Amino acid sequence: MERHPFPVVLTDPSLAMVQTLGRHVTGPLRPLLARAHRARPAVARALAALGPETAAVVRTTVALTRLSGSPAVNVVAATAEARANIRIQVGETVEGVVARLRRVVRDERVQLEVVSGNDPSPESPSDGPQFALLARAVEATYPGTVATPYVMLQASDARHFCRISDHVYRFSPFAMSRAQRDSIHGVDEQVDLDSLGRGVAFYRTLLLHDDGA
Repeated sequence: MERHPFPVVLTDPSLAMVQTLGRHVTGPLRPLLARAHRARPAVARALAALGPETAAVVRTTVALTRLSGSPAVNVVAATAEARANIRIQVGETVEGVVARLRRVVRDERVQLEVVSGNDPSPESPSDGPQFALLARAVEATYPGTVATPYVMLQASDARHFCRISDHVYRFSPFAMSRAQRDSIHGVDEQVDLDSLGRGVAFYRTLLLHDDGA
C-alpha cells in the first residue's frame, strides 16, 4: 500500500483554497498558484511533494494503525490482522477505495473488510452569507488572516448535519504549531493558552454577530 499510494488530484474545494491563498503568496509559487485552474495536475503534484499534511489534501490516505498476530509470546500466529485508517478524498467512495486496495494487494490470502466507513460529505458552499459570517469571525479574532475554503481531513459528527443543512462547516479556531497538530489523538495533545482564548473569542463573535445566516 505504501509503494502504491492513491493518485493525486486537485479537487474543486482544494482548487478554491489554492486560488484564494495564491492571491496573497509571494515568491516562485505565485505564478503557479495564479494559474492553478489551468495547471491542476502540476499543483496537485507540488502539494503532494511538500509534506504529509498537504499530500493528504490531494489524495486518499491509508495508515496502518493496528497490527495483531500471535496471542502469546510462545505461540506461532495462525492468522494476522491489520487495521487501516483511511481518509477518503472528495469525489471518491468507500467502494472505490476498497476495489483499488484489492488491486494493489493482489493476494488471495488477504481478505479486506470494511469495519465502518462513510463516503465523503457533500461540499458546503463558500460564496454565501454563512461562509462570510465565518470569515468575519476569523478576521475579528485573528486580524489579517485570510479565510479560505478547505477540506477537513478528519471524520467528525458534523457529517450527520448534512441531512438537514447544505451549510456544514468544520473549523477549529485554534492556531496550532506542527508539533501540536502532530499530537492530536496522541500523548500530550495541547493548544496554547493564547490560542484557547482566541478560540473562545471566535465563538463569541460568531454567535453574537449571527445575522440570520
